[in-house]
Amino acid sequence: MTARWSSAFPGVSAYCQALPFVMLPLHRCLILACLLLGLSQRARAQTSPPPRYDRAFQTWYNYTGDHQLTDFWGLHTEAQLRRADLLPRRQQLLLRLGLNQHWSDKLQTAAGYTFLRTYPYGEFPEGHSREHRAYEEVQLADTLGRLALGHRFRLEQRWIRADGEAGPTFQNRARYQFSAQLPLQGRRLDPKEFYLTAYDELFVGFGRNVDFPFNQNRLYAALGRQFTSAASTELGYMYHVKAHGDGRTFERNHTLYLALTYDLDLRGK
Repeated sequence: MTARWSSAFPGVSAYCQALPFVMLPLHRCLILACLLLGLSQRARAQTSPPPRYDRAFQTWYNYTGDHQLTDFWGLHTEAQLRRADLLPRRQQLLLRLGLNQHWSDKLQTAAGYTFLRTYPYGEFPEGHSREHRAYEEVQLADTLGRLALGHRFRLEQRWIRADGEAGPTFQNRARYQFSAQLPLQGRRLDPKEFYLTAYDELFVGFGRNVDFPFNQNRLYAALGRQFTSAASTELGYMYHVKAHGDGRTFERNHTLYLALTYDLDLRGK
């Protein structure tokens, strides 16, 4: 039975090997469903080439700021510098600007724009590309004892243009992130205290120009320090699985992640 599935759906077998066992069961079911949907047409065609893997070490540097303009409106700023092979090679540059709407302590919505520049990296590089992206998201917050829990649902409209192409390719993508944060020195996180944080985020493409729905998954864990009410840093590790557009090439990236958060209150109170 296993051999029959592997030959009919090589991408399913490939990704199950790449996915860590600690993945949330819901995510595993969603990913499997996406893979089966994307590969159903391939099963009727000739036998696909065997899957191939690119294992790499990366470093990502991230700045995030959520700046309160009024009690309801806020400004989101974000910049990421991503390096391949730990440091030597450029991987990606990401810039994001958004407008937040604060409905309550447990509900926030946002919409904005993202620019992404990608450079060739890894054993199976996809080449230079530029991406312009619009996004809309909903964030839900909750608590469970000392744990602060978060759910983020994001839709993205992507215009991706590889260098040398006449025009961009449009794609839709959905993302879901589940996160948890645990203060280490009390029931709530206060300035000058440490905390643990973790999240898992699934990316799924859909609609036209998407032949392989599963796009990527990020599993992250970190130690953080809240310096002030506005500033914090995190040093963490991310296991990043990414599928290329051909449906048979998978990146399995071990990523060192350094994050800085600095939020400003600009309400003038």
